[in-house]
Amino acid sequence: MGLSGKSVVYTVGGVLLLAMLVLVAVVTVPGIVGGDDAYIVTSNSMEPTIEAGDVVVTKAVSPDEIESGDVVTFNADGVADRGYVTHRVVEVREENGERYFKTKGDANEDPDQGYVPASAAHGVQHLHIPYLGYLLLFARSTLGLVVLVILPGLGLVASGSMQLLREFGYTPDGGLLAALHGTDSDGGPPPALEGETDMAPVLKAGVDDATALEEALDDGTDSEGDQ
Repeated sequence: MGLSGKSVVYTVGGVLLLAMLVLVAVVTVPGIVGGDDAYIVTSNSMEPTIEAGDVVVTKAVSPDEIESGDVVTFNADGVADRGYVTHRVVEVREENGERYFKTKGDANEDPDQGYVPASAAHGVQHLHIPYLGYLLLFARSTLGLVVLVILPGLGLVASGSMQLLREFGYTPDGGLLAALHGTDSDGGPPPALEGETDMAPVLKAGVDDATALEEALDDGTDSEGDQ
């Protein structure tokens, strides 16, 4: 992988990793944007204020602070068996010391059935982030896991492995194998190191020295014989 290819891998991986960190931060730590919880909107009942695919960040407040016109997220299990709902308060009433809210979606003609008890309210809208919910839902899917996590991770591992191989002398034309087998990349013998010389003269000199020693011994014998 060339330098440009490695740069692309690192850039894409870095951007995706940063995106994932931002998503995790928004969903799991809404406090960083001044909220307490975050919810993905899955219907169009609050259009055009809030659309499907948006993320609503809520802020917990005292039920006494919730007024008509506020957008609240509440648990609707006891009202319409719909889980969490984010609708606008259109009426506030108190009965037997308890506070209740009549809610309605901005896109709906009629208000929601029944009243929402204050205890079911989880907070008022602090802000909403358009389209972020789609990315979160995609990230939760199997395909999202592969695209946003696994593939970038494999790309970074591959790039790091190639860099490590290059540190050990690997080249795309087979330089690593050449180093292991004692040949260059063209299949020929490796080039001589600078300053390397033929060792044959050294061996020849050794033979000459042995011959000289033998002659010296012969001379010694002759001298002894003369004595």
